[in-house]
Amino acid sequence: MEIDDTSPLRSLTIDPILLKNHASNRPRPNRVFSLITTKPHPSLPLAIHNYNNKSIFLRQEWDDLSLAARTLVTERNTGKVVSRSLPKFFNYNEKFAYKPTGMEHTFAIEEKVDGSLISLFWYRDKWMFISRTSFDSTHSLAARRILDKHYPGVLGKLDKEKTYVFELVDPKMPIKVVYTKEDLVILSIVSKNGQEPLHDFDWATLPFSRPRKHSAPTVAPSQLSKLNHKNEEGFVVKFWATPQDRYPKRIKIKFESYLELVEGATGAMYHLSVSSSPQTALSNARILEIYSKHRLKIHHFKSDAIANTMARHKANYLEALEKIADDYGGAPWLQLIEKIWDRIDAIFTLQEGDLKNAFSLLQKEGYIPNLANAKSEQVKNQFGRRIKRNDIDQGFRETLMSWFIADSNARQVNRFVQQLEVPADLRSTEIIGEVENLL
Repeated sequence: MEIDDTSPLRSLTIDPILLKNHASNRPRPNRVFSLITTKPHPSLPLAIHNYNNKSIFLRQEWDDLSLAARTLVTERNTGKVVSRSLPKFFNYNEKFAYKPTGMEHTFAIEEKVDGSLISLFWYRDKWMFISRTSFDSTHSLAARRILDKHYPGVLGKLDKEKTYVFELVDPKMPIKVVYTKEDLVILSIVSKNGQEPLHDFDWATLPFSRPRKHSAPTVAPSQLSKLNHKNEEGFVVKFWATPQDRYPKRIKIKFESYLELVEGATGAMYHLSVSSSPQTALSNARILEIYSKHRLKIHHFKSDAIANTMARHKANYLEALEKIADDYGGAPWLQLIEKIWDRIDAIFTLQEGDLKNAFSLLQKEGYIPNLANAKSEQVKNQFGRRIKRNDIDQGFRETLMSWFIADSNARQVNRFVQQLEVPADLRSTEIIGEVENLL
């Protein structure tokens, strides 16, 4: 679809009211949230705008301003565009990703540098470094230091009407990939109307490092994702529609090995050490294990309290996964995990309800939990014969015996969780995130 020059992706001025509305928390489909975040400069009449990370998985659509709001800098009062970075682009298997037609003039496959996004632009007689979300972050200060150290004198050769977009890599500030030396890797040069260099631009005219190129006759994302180059994140593929195209389209392709690394880091962040899981990446079995670990810490069978506690765990878990969902397939991946969690929760809830009904039935028949019951083989045998009858779920036998002899609540819960009947597919170790399951 052709983009109009008045679009926030290309316009030299963006309506301040539109920016304000996008940055406001408003009722939208699914929840109340803002589409972008806006941060003012501490002393200059500037603001930096970014799409709201928390809204990524709630959106039904992406409008042009949300796509443009990726380290987008405007003057606060006028909306005049001061600096643009690369617009938002997506993993190849996401709904909103660019879909190659095969009719493009050309494409380029480049290493996806795993660093911090940096913009360099000229404003009020000086060059300014900013990170993706801040005018004065540690990363922007590091970028200036690296440029002065490794590229002295280069600022005098740069075009003051354009923004130079870099990836900052620094061994002292690693993301996931570990680099051996600090550097500024230039990704593109962006005009205030969003234009970028032509496909055959000679990057050797600039002294900066560039992402490594990968040669391939065609773009096959699923195959590229399996290359798993050591200590690399993946690829960015750029497509130019025509020889004169200055608005290339991009897609991201993450290596499977990188996604496993990211998922492992998120597990540590959320204190979910499940090393017994047979897969590093998320699977049904892993989600079941995570759910079960939380349930085992609730030492009772009080339905309302359990529901409230597990709902909090679910919210915290999904919030933690939001930090990596973009690497796995975005909203469809996160929604699939939520559905799996809800299904597991429903199974636990239904079977706990049946167990509590069994408690009530047995108490009405005179079977009262007591420590003394554990000392009498005759009493235990009698109770054992009772719970073998068809009106009692046989999967509850060990839990019911534990209840009858007044074991600790923790032990009763443990026996219930260990003997819970779960469909075979919820014990599957197949990694969640295959493209076919997400589109």
